[in-house]
Amino acid sequence: MMLKKIVGAWFCALLCSANAMAAFQSCYQDMSGSAPDIRFQENKHGTVTDLQTNLVWRRCLMGTAWDSAQQTCVGAREGYSWKKALFQIDLNEKNKVIDGVSGWRMPNIKELVSLREVACISPAVNLKAFPGLIRTEDEQWEATSNVWSSTPHPASQTILSLGLNDGMVMHYGYQDFELGVLLVSDGAQ
Repeated sequence: MMLKKIVGAWFCALLCSANAMAAFQSCYQDMSGSAPDIRFQENKHGTVTDLQTNLVWRRCLMGTAWDSAQQTCVGAREGYSWKKALFQIDLNEKNKVIDGVSGWRMPNIKELVSLREVACISPAVNLKAFPGLIRTEDEQWEATSNVWSSTPHPASQTILSLGLNDGMVMHYGYQDFELGVLLVSDGAQ
C-alpha cells in the first residue's frame, strides 16, 4: 500500500511539473478568449503563424531557443535596453531563416497587444502557441516578462511595452530598463 502511494505521488509530481505553467495561469471561464488555440498554426522550428493577422511569431524570447523535443523554450532569458535590442535584431536576427521565414523585427504595440489573451493572466498569452515565454512563477515577475515594442509613446520619451504576465501596456525609458524581446515577421523571406 505504501509503495502505491509513493508511486502515485511520484507520478502526480511528474505530471504536475510538466504542466506547471498551466497550473498557475488563471483564466475566466465565463469570458470568451481573444487568442484561442485555433488562431495559431504551430510551425516546425519554434515559430507560430497567427492566422488572424498572418504574422509569424517566434515562440521564445530573444536569448532563449525553441526545444522541439521538450516543446518549450530553453536557455536564460536576456534583458535588453531598447536601443541594444534594436541593434541586436539588426545585427543577428533580422536575416535568420527559421521555418522558411526571415525579416525578423521588433513588433509594434498593436501587434503585441493582438497576442494578449484577455480572459487569462499569469501569463496573459495563449500557452499552446507560446508555452515557454514564462516558464516558472518566478519568471512572471522578472523584467524580461515585459517585452519591448517598436512604438514610442507620442507624448513622452518612453517606449510602449506589453506585460506578458498581466497583459498591461506600460511605458519604459528606452535606456533605463532591460526588458524581454519577442520577434515577429511579416512572413516574407
